[in-house]
Amino acid sequence: MRNNPFDARRAKAGAILLSLLIGLPARADFSSSSRGATAADFLQLGVGARAVAMGEAYSAVADDATALYWNPAAMTQIKGGSMTLMHASYLESSYFEYGGYARNTGRGAVGMGLQYFSAGSITQTDAAGAESGRFTPYDLAASLGYAHTFGGYAVGLSAKFIQSKILKTAKTGAVDVGLLSPSYFDGRLKVAFTATNIGGTMKFDQAKEKLPLMLRAGSAYRPSARWLLSLDTVMPRDDRPYAAAGAEYKLVQTEDKYASRQFHGEGWSFAGRAGFNTQTLGGIDGFTGISFGMGIDSGRYAMDYAFVPFGGVGQAHRLSLHYHFGEND
Repeated sequence: MRNNPFDARRAKAGAILLSLLIGLPARADFSSSSRGATAADFLQLGVGARAVAMGEAYSAVADDATALYWNPAAMTQIKGGSMTLMHASYLESSYFEYGGYARNTGRGAVGMGLQYFSAGSITQTDAAGAESGRFTPYDLAASLGYAHTFGGYAVGLSAKFIQSKILKTAKTGAVDVGLLSPSYFDGRLKVAFTATNIGGTMKFDQAKEKLPLMLRAGSAYRPSARWLLSLDTVMPRDDRPYAAAGAEYKLVQTEDKYASRQFHGEGWSFAGRAGFNTQTLGGIDGFTGISFGMGIDSGRYAMDYAFVPFGGVGQAHRLSLHYHFGEND
């Protein structure tokens, strides 16, 4: 097979972008001594039931409004516009919400998102252990992002405002950057690289803590129109590196391969999903690391569900609703 000069130029451009992407957080401390020493850990909670059901291996897969969270460059995979709402119930009375909007404008894409985590109502005690009232800690992050394509590659950037409240409130800002490759092997393979939660510190009283910076490399491979496989490797600032893998099988009413891949294809479809994530292995007793889910799509509206067990600690459920509209202007 002859080499394509255009492919070579694209590969060189991708290498330059990747070096810039990795160079941004060059001063980050990824030593084992930094484990658990970050603030706003809710930023690491995955958004979207489809992504979570696939083990959170989603940086190269994202093709809806959750792309702003997983990889801002992946917003360019959206056909037209997308809106997503997610609710996740966690342990005790805690819960996690996400709302996002993204629009592909042709050569680029824009998006916005809101994350909100509530720890539920907690009893406050004084120095003697007596109850002195109740309080509700919460965290939120509001994001704005933009992505642009050139030479087959997509580059994305998002800026976010972050606020956390326990008894006092802390605020800061951060950015995410992402890269998405063009399709390889007749459109079957894509790869992605992201760096999220760059910059910013949270200060409660006199203590300052860094944000949970994460580096991620991912891939999405489609062996057939109905099967989708994904793999992400993640290096977080506050923990050891871990891997995530996911699989999706979709039954569709149409033979259009794009309809089987995108939520807004013609006809109805049903998807079954499973994932594996090594992040909680060894840290939680019992059955953990596995996720399951399913989704149903009417062509314009879609609903996804994910179930994640956390061993003896409990389990988490996620429900996402999606609305897709229009095509590229």
